[in-house]
Amino acid sequence: MSEEKIASVEENELFWQRLVEEDRAADSEAAETKAAPGDEPTFEEAVAELTAAVTAMPRFREMYLKLLEFCQVRRGLEEAEREVEGYPEFPYGAQPPYRLIRTMVDHGGLEWLELSEDGSVVTPEDKVGMTDDEADDLVAGFAVLRTPVGEQVCDDLAPERRLESLFEEQPQQTEAYLDVMDFCRKPRTYQEVRDLLQGRDVLSLTDNADGRPLQPSFFVDMLERSGGLVWNGGWKITKKGEALLSRLAKASA
Repeated sequence: MSEEKIASVEENELFWQRLVEEDRAADSEAAETKAAPGDEPTFEEAVAELTAAVTAMPRFREMYLKLLEFCQVRRGLEEAEREVEGYPEFPYGAQPPYRLIRTMVDHGGLEWLELSEDGSVVTPEDKVGMTDDEADDLVAGFAVLRTPVGEQVCDDLAPERRLESLFEEQPQQTEAYLDVMDFCRKPRTYQEVRDLLQGRDVLSLTDNADGRPLQPSFFVDMLERSGGLVWNGGWKITKKGEALLSRLAKASA
């Protein structure tokens, strides 16, 4: 391995270790200042907090939801990071996978687990009577697991649910939405989507926000917001969008 590659690997490892140390210190401080049981948020309040975190930044929203779904079973930290790196939205997120994972941990969507050499979970009781160094040596790795709060938010914001709500709220546009999703089974440029919709009566409808006629970009934007389209070398239907199309096709057969 070249000296440049070695230096790059070492730099990445140091960066990762620093993030872990910072977050573990924050976790320790939070544990020391933890509110009394009576001040704990209700389940509904916890769901509202996580929902706000997931939807605060549109460019992260779908990655957060897919991560929560992926972690319905326990996942090693490195496995979760690789999963995030594979999302088509990831190159445009400007955040390392670890930071996205920690955001879901910090807002209650994922449980952060410390693991011993044999893969078992290290509990606070396991560290009783140990020095800080001994406690650190006990931890050989990390994992994450979706919490009940994360499960609820994942269900509430599921792309299928958001798409169905979109169709119900805008029935006059539904046919165009479905056509665009079907058309984008392979990556399409915006111009191709525009050509698909050009001349249709649906473009004579007005946007309630400003009263102007709808543009093809409106359909692309709404489908992206609802989890039906993603930019992946072109506008492409998501897996959840494909599943919904298949279900609708079977229902109408």
